[in-house]
Amino acid sequence: MKLYDHKQFDAYWQKKWEDDSLYTTPRLPGDKKAYILDMFPYPSGEGLHVGHPKGYIATDIYSRFKRMNGFTTLHPMGWDAFGLPAEQFALKNKVHPRVAVEKNVANFKKQLSHIGCDYDWSREINTTDPEFYTWTQWIFTKMYEKGLAYESHEPINWCPSCKTGLANEDLNGNLCERCDSVVEKKPLRQWVLKITDYADRLIKDLDELNWPEGVKTAQKNWIGRTEGAEFTFDLVDTKESSVTVFTTRPDTLFGATFIAISAEVASLWFAGGSIQGDEIKHYITETLLDQKKETDYSVIKEKTGIFTGIYAINPATKEEIPVWIANYVMGGVGTGALMAVPAHDERDYEFAKKYLLPIKQVVVSCSSDSKNPPQDGFKEVKRNTVVVHLRDNSTGKFALLDWHGTLEGITTAIMGGIEDNQTPEDAVINEIQEESGLEDVRIVKKLSWITAAKYCASHKNENRCAHTHTFLAEVDSALQQGIISENEQKLHTLTWVHENEVLSRLTPDHQKHIWKLLHNEEAVTENGYLINSGVFDELDSLESKEKIIEAFGGKKVVKYKLQDWVFARQRYWGEPFPVVRDKDGNVYMVDDSELPVLLPEVEQYEPTGTGESPLAAIDSWVNVKGYVTEKGTFKQSENGEVFTRETNTMPQWAGSSWYYLRFLDPKNKEALIDPEIEKAWGPVDVYVGGDHATRHLIYARFWHKFLYDIGVVSSSEPFSRLEFLGFILAEDGRKMSKRWGNVINPDDVVSEYGADTLRVYEMFMAPFEQTAAWSTSSIKGADKFLDRVYALKDKMVDVSDVATELNKTIKKVGEDIENFKFNTAVSSMMILLNSMESGAFSRADYSTFVKLLAPFAPHLTEQVWHELGNLTSIHKEVWPNYDETKLLEETVTMAIQIGGKMRGTIDITRDSEDTVVLDAVKKHEMYQKYVGESEPKKIIIVKNKIVNIVS
Repeated sequence: MKLYDHKQFDAYWQKKWEDDSLYTTPRLPGDKKAYILDMFPYPSGEGLHVGHPKGYIATDIYSRFKRMNGFTTLHPMGWDAFGLPAEQFALKNKVHPRVAVEKNVANFKKQLSHIGCDYDWSREINTTDPEFYTWTQWIFTKMYEKGLAYESHEPINWCPSCKTGLANEDLNGNLCERCDSVVEKKPLRQWVLKITDYADRLIKDLDELNWPEGVKTAQKNWIGRTEGAEFTFDLVDTKESSVTVFTTRPDTLFGATFIAISAEVASLWFAGGSIQGDEIKHYITETLLDQKKETDYSVIKEKTGIFTGIYAINPATKEEIPVWIANYVMGGVGTGALMAVPAHDERDYEFAKKYLLPIKQVVVSCSSDSKNPPQDGFKEVKRNTVVVHLRDNSTGKFALLDWHGTLEGITTAIMGGIEDNQTPEDAVINEIQEESGLEDVRIVKKLSWITAAKYCASHKNENRCAHTHTFLAEVDSALQQGIISENEQKLHTLTWVHENEVLSRLTPDHQKHIWKLLHNEEAVTENGYLINSGVFDELDSLESKEKIIEAFGGKKVVKYKLQDWVFARQRYWGEPFPVVRDKDGNVYMVDDSELPVLLPEVEQYEPTGTGESPLAAIDSWVNVKGYVTEKGTFKQSENGEVFTRETNTMPQWAGSSWYYLRFLDPKNKEALIDPEIEKAWGPVDVYVGGDHATRHLIYARFWHKFLYDIGVVSSSEPFSRLEFLGFILAEDGRKMSKRWGNVINPDDVVSEYGADTLRVYEMFMAPFEQTAAWSTSSIKGADKFLDRVYALKDKMVDVSDVATELNKTIKKVGEDIENFKFNTAVSSMMILLNSMESGAFSRADYSTFVKLLAPFAPHLTEQVWHELGNLTSIHKEVWPNYDETKLLEETVTMAIQIGGKMRGTIDITRDSEDTVVLDAVKKHEMYQKYVGESEPKKIIIVKNKIVNIVS
């Protein structure tokens, strides 16, 4: 039977804390502040399952811990309640979105309260509250004034199922993230935010943040900054005069052997009559359909294409090169056309090999050999060389050279220089004859690529850059080996090894690379120096980029995977735009004094499907009389002219992009936030979440930087530290879903085991950042642990023998909470519990233990604290300090090593004198067995660690 009655005490203490305003935060913090925040939850109709509270419990533990350490702690909660999910839920259940949201919020709040979170509910906010979205509209207005918000009529992602436009960030490949429908490109009027103006700052400032590296990398990849150039290729005998390509490798312009265009570009050319034919039309249609079906089209399993019949002029070589339609070129990336350089791009190489298109090497990668790098003081020499792998057909073995003298320890293939009057093939035959004596040799393959390496030729007192032609040659039998000169024999020894030994025997990195290329040729994507590039030959490929751009009329450009943010939705449930238009279509922002523009109450809010919001049908709301003020804003007036309101609404991401600021000053009617409050509390010290590594964080950082630029906030970043949590799966290992019937409601767990058991179990089940499956059997262990802690209150005595373990636990728990290592913090408290149950502990020891547990199990510890006779809340107590002098055990275990082998251990008092240690060792049975009465040669004692006996 449980000793701690959670059903009696949990609810009592929750009400007591609320009545006492225990967690109410002052307007301004003291000397030390901690702003701790969970990622804004969306109050769905399904409520919480046990996976949701994991992050909330973690921040609750952390905020309680910081409060006990003297920090003024702010830990608020609110609701991200506008958007498509609420509207779809309302449509499905035939209720108004506002009614549905209010019900869902009440349910979420009740569930979180049952868990015992220390939220300051006086600061609760909701994005659907007009007092909140007043300032969302205000921020949009300021963005418009600064040129960051603009209207566009270009095709956008249209979801035919959700009947709304979507930003690129709302897609999985070409599918709507929410409903998995294939999106279409549809021209619509919409508002767009110029987030790309902040792209470079969004990347650069990541370096200053205490965020997980994986999240930072995800942000950088999502923004996808790419530097490159655009070149114009003239077209031959076609209605299209030219095609513009984007490339990140302008240094490879001389190696462009064909142009590849996307199916989207090809469809425009086809419509204009530049390309024709049923086969081409069919390919374009099928490719576009395939791209719509593909969820991740960045990786094409099989590359396909078709020749357009058109040729382009390479501006560098003046050669005519074919233009192909290729399925690996995307219309929305770059210009939708690329110059294909198969020698130096893996996708182009694969395509060229398949369709037998020319491959021209223009870059030679060259790196220093790690085992024999260039040495200081030697002259630098460029040398044309050959490397040949010679195979004996009778044995299948390959020839290698083991070098002597100054090159001792180096093993290479047969190699040598190309003389002025030689071809590479002549040099191959000559080197084989010199170094093996073999004459009846055939060249069977020449590697497509020229390679290079920098190394030290110490026998010649020079550093070489070897420009290398690579060959595979055969001899029928090496038994016919001829005479090798005495001079060559002094330099090296010829050996023959099996094919599977070659790679491990070769010493130079360069030759290892060559051996791999011989067996599996692939594009050379590394930088190096140029060849086959006219006057640019031998230039470093990185240094040549700008010169080639300038020489051939290119233009330096920066591209981003991140596109400007499509900020309009053709739905009802969202923030109205503070925008009106006059009869001529001119746009005006609603004057700040008339914000918010309220969302009208309506009975019908189903999407139209026409591209217009349901708001467009509400004439009484759309048409508004007023005038334009001297500062160019709109104000209402019954005597004014008729203007029309913007009928699109903002996306769900709008309110969540700045909500963290409103928690600091939630009741302010005069400003978004009081500057004094913002400077004192901001930025967020610890931000915790698990599902928005890209979009929300990028959007919030963008809005914050804009607010910083206009002087609303004092920091350039909103979240100083980010902690990312792993998910909790169902017991069957799948994601919890009504569809699978595997959802576990936290209300049921709290009812059966209590809030503290849920909290302790979720923190103990796995490291915070890892995903783990729920286990009903395992939660019983957490429940038993807490009951044992409660039982300890009846076992206190006047003496203590747990000082060491207690001080180690104080140190460990404090450090682990600070580092979000909650599972090991719980584990250390379990170890302490075992020690206290088996030993003797005082009232002070127990009180300290209860304080350590308080952030994890706030209800049980509060009850124990008061049963111990305390009148104030344990959550207002000071966090225990540990005593450094009591962290060490009184005894240590020392290893006994005899004759170089471990033979046993002894337990002895810490810091014992060597004579005491030696006396104990001599009494050990292993000493008697392996040393006995003989005198050891030497005895080495490493204090508190090991006794080494050399017998």
